[in-house]
Amino acid sequence: MARRANLFVKLVALLLTLISVTLLFYGRSYRRDVSVITNQIKITDLNHLEFFAQQMDNNINQLAGNMYALQRDPTIRDYEHIRQLGHLVDPNQTNLTVLEKISLQTGSSTWENQIALYKPQSGETLGSDSSILLDSSMLNRPLPENWEYIRSAEGGDTAGFQLVLSDPAESRTDPKQAELLMTVFFPVSNLERMFETYQSQNIGDTFLYHPYFGFILSRNADRDKARQLSAALPEEGTRESSKIVALSEGRYLVSSVSSSAIGWRIVHYSPLEEIIQPIKGSRYSFLTASILLLAMSMFFSLHLYKQVQKPVSLLLRSLNRMKEGRWSTRIHVRTNAEFTMLNEEFNDMAATIQSLIEQVYLEQIRAKDAHLKQLQSQINPHFLYNCLFFIKSKAGIGDTEAVEAMALSLGEYYRYMTKLDHSLTTLRDELRLLENYLAIQNLRKQRIRYHLEVPEDMLGLEIPRLLIQPVVENSIIHGIEKKIGQGCIRISACRTREAILVTVEDNGAGMTDEAISRLYARLNDPVREDRPDEGGCGLWNVQQRLKHHYGEASGLRIASVPEGGLQITLHMEQHKEDPDASHSAG
Repeated sequence: MARRANLFVKLVALLLTLISVTLLFYGRSYRRDVSVITNQIKITDLNHLEFFAQQMDNNINQLAGNMYALQRDPTIRDYEHIRQLGHLVDPNQTNLTVLEKISLQTGSSTWENQIALYKPQSGETLGSDSSILLDSSMLNRPLPENWEYIRSAEGGDTAGFQLVLSDPAESRTDPKQAELLMTVFFPVSNLERMFETYQSQNIGDTFLYHPYFGFILSRNADRDKARQLSAALPEEGTRESSKIVALSEGRYLVSSVSSSAIGWRIVHYSPLEEIIQPIKGSRYSFLTASILLLAMSMFFSLHLYKQVQKPVSLLLRSLNRMKEGRWSTRIHVRTNAEFTMLNEEFNDMAATIQSLIEQVYLEQIRAKDAHLKQLQSQINPHFLYNCLFFIKSKAGIGDTEAVEAMALSLGEYYRYMTKLDHSLTTLRDELRLLENYLAIQNLRKQRIRYHLEVPEDMLGLEIPRLLIQPVVENSIIHGIEKKIGQGCIRISACRTREAILVTVEDNGAGMTDEAISRLYARLNDPVREDRPDEGGCGLWNVQQRLKHHYGEASGLRIASVPEGGLQITLHMEQHKEDPDASHSAG
């Protein structure tokens, strides 16, 4: 259950990671897109404002151009020198003609404007509006070269811009000496109407700003906001600028262009959040879609986990149990139709395998049991014949003690050999058999010494019957008998953490490394028992029984002794599940 929960948690974590990475990349893309779009909006807004400034300057320059054209008109010249001309011109007709031309120039512009002529020396005034009165204060100072902002026009109280031309031109420094002054005036209402037209096509508001005169605003403009935004305008001399200004109520895109006609700065501002609102809308849509996608992904992942992952995991766990030898494993969980069918097929397969394995296992047990009993029943007739001939020869010479010792040892030996009721014995009984066997061999050959070095706590260990005797017999027949002189056999035992070790060491003829390698090859041949004519059947039986009882890691370990002879160690692996390997009767 913990593994399944961890798997689901990992799946959810993977989905969250994917969504997080997607949102991270989208956030970076969104900021980049907003930056690009904001820069494009800056350029567009500045281009629109420049076009607006050109339209405004064109209208203002048209008024100035009309004045310059009017200044060069012959009729205006006649009006200027009407006293000097005397009888050559009709004063009334000249005045009427001048008024008509002034009206014509005034009406040629789409802007509301007023034109007036003034003679400083005589005080005469002639203009398009009879209410126009020249501000006499301008005669006391040099005339401005360009348009001048005035808070009230002559003869009225409307703020506007005024341009004054003098004739001759050098009299601009002292207007009182001029022959004629020509003025054109347009009210700020012209600019306000342009602002309204411009605002109908753009977001935000537009105004004119001058560091000295202040603001010219449209009717619905916010003066406080204009004052705050004007603090962020560039210094004089900068033709155009566009920047984002942060106020307490939000961020604003502020674009400004300097008017070449009047010297004021045209400023347009618009709320940035309102401009990029469509992008934010798409972001919210994307986030909503991402959340829905995450929820759907988690739902389908959970559904997939329940319908596929859990049944697959259950099937894999059941297969692993089968690999571990748990043949009774069955799956009783019902899921969808496909996996239910797979589970039923698995159960049928497991039942069949269990039945077959039980049959094979029982057959193997019967075969091994018969084989072991056959091994135990094997009696070397040559050994028995030799012992009987020994008894006969000793009896013939009257050596009753030797006959008695041989008969007693031979009886004990064959009583143990013919006991077939149990396949296991203790190490103590196996050593007692060896003592009887060695006593028989010593009576016959009278040149064999042996030593038993087995710890007391190991005497109760249970081992298979007739496991050590064939090794001792092999040491005598193939080792000691092939060497002249006293023979010695040492039998020792010890126990490590991994195995039980019983060592049989002799001082016989020994073997070369090549001979030991060939012997290993014969011992590990699984069909060796079918070729008993080649010899070594006793050691082969011991090798096979060790592997069968203690596992493949067990077996005989053969090595040469430096002083001469051979050392054969019975290596019996101890397994936790094998109670026979660790049980002690002592």
